[in-house]
Amino acid sequence: MALGNIRLVLGLIVTLAAGASAQSAAPESVAEIQNRHDRAFVRELSEYLIRNPKAEDREQAHAALFNKAIEHDWFAEHEEAANRYLRDEPDGPVRALAQIIAVMARAEAGKYPEALTRFKELMLGLGSSDQEEFALSFAETFAASAVTAGEIDAARQTYQTLAEAFPNSGDLGERVKAELGRLDRVGKPVANVEAQDLGGKTIRLDGLKGKYVLVDFWATWCGPCLVELPRLQEAYRKLHDSGLEIVSVSLDETRSAVVDFVKVRQLPWIQFHNGTAGADLVEAFGVTSIPASYLIDPEGTIIRLDLRGPALDSVLAKLIKPEG
Repeated sequence: MALGNIRLVLGLIVTLAAGASAQSAAPESVAEIQNRHDRAFVRELSEYLIRNPKAEDREQAHAALFNKAIEHDWFAEHEEAANRYLRDEPDGPVRALAQIIAVMARAEAGKYPEALTRFKELMLGLGSSDQEEFALSFAETFAASAVTAGEIDAARQTYQTLAEAFPNSGDLGERVKAELGRLDRVGKPVANVEAQDLGGKTIRLDGLKGKYVLVDFWATWCGPCLVELPRLQEAYRKLHDSGLEIVSVSLDETRSAVVDFVKVRQLPWIQFHNGTAGADLVEAFGVTSIPASYLIDPEGTIIRLDLRGPALDSVLAKLIKPEG
């Protein structure tokens, strides 16, 4: 083969290899593509606002920026922009969006007293009936963050502040009452419940004393519950012999759905189906929504609520040392 032809073939091979490499490095999902575009979008918006702080369309830019930051939980990254807006536009039309970012950024930093102060400032500007749904949704988000972090008092004050902002809402008042009742269970003995597991065996929760017990309320149709399942399986595998017990309570409509799911997934821990367990575990624990979990210490006292994700791993690692 002539030298020119060899060079041509080699060039073609290099080009094809580069193309294959580019394809293998491409985003693997639509979500990743969207994420990349959104990051570029908010970066350009941030730069635009810094260059043009008095632009006529700055409110539109701020609204787009803050909405994207909230959508993706990019709170810490945009805390400075939110604080700058609150300082420069204290009565601006997207003030509430900036306050959300300011609250959650402080929460992510573990600064719950500061986050709570910001939350109370946000609630001061609310109170009309058309704002109730938004206020409840954000209060639940912030309170859930506090609960997962073990900041029970911050969560309690969140709901109390919410109730004060909407004193005439009966539905909201009932919701707040239920959530406060659940928070009040922390630090108190677990209810002495007797129920039948999926195998028909009668189990008393107080019979599990001496172990750390994670009571997990879930359902086969609950997406966030299923996301946590591999983490629970790993925790059980590593720590069961060292003193961890898991008790799952399914809220599925039918018992057969739970039986089949547990069999296929080979879940080895205690399983209840609330509807056929012979006791209402949801009522006993004051569960208002799922996923919901309760960590009970060896003395039978509820010590944490709603441990999920890395928070569950971190807390269990501090409390239980694996054997060997």
